[in-house]
Amino acid sequence: MRRAHTFLNTPWWAMGQAVPGYASPRINETATRARAGLLNVLSATTIFILIAAPQLDPVVYVGPFVIFDMFVAAATGLTPLSPAGLLGTALTLRLRPQWKPTPPKRFAWILGGALGVACLSLRLAHAQNRWIIGVLSICFALTWLEAALGFCVGCWMYGQMRECEECELPYLPE
Repeated sequence: MRRAHTFLNTPWWAMGQAVPGYASPRINETATRARAGLLNVLSATTIFILIAAPQLDPVVYVGPFVIFDMFVAAATGLTPLSPAGLLGTALTLRLRPQWKPTPPKRFAWILGGALGVACLSLRLAHAQNRWIIGVLSICFALTWLEAALGFCVGCWMYGQMRECEECELPYLPE
């Protein structure tokens, strides 16, 4: 019943893909983890540049990219508008997809975009690099957890706040 994922959703602006056996559209977790790995490398590189060559100031370039990528992915999924989503999807086209519900991923990507806004805001407010590196370290840890271990903190938070009937996440009611 699991079908191979396609590069573009149908319609192209849809958040996820229609998968037989599921009532609502799904996100390919394999492509999502590849995207997280790419963003992890980007955050590590940005931290390294801030430490080794702070005069280059990569945050003013990386921040808008991450903000755009996260909010576009939250609106339209991994393809066709999210640059990291496109690359992550392309890298995993021949791998077996793992289908996950879209609402927790959307929530996680909105939080990721908020971290990007915080990082860029700190830079524009001329905050010390140690504060920016602190936010980037959080981004690094979160993307590493997603890419390496398959644990999405934003999805877990979503499961703590709201019951998701399609999710495999635990829900802890009050």
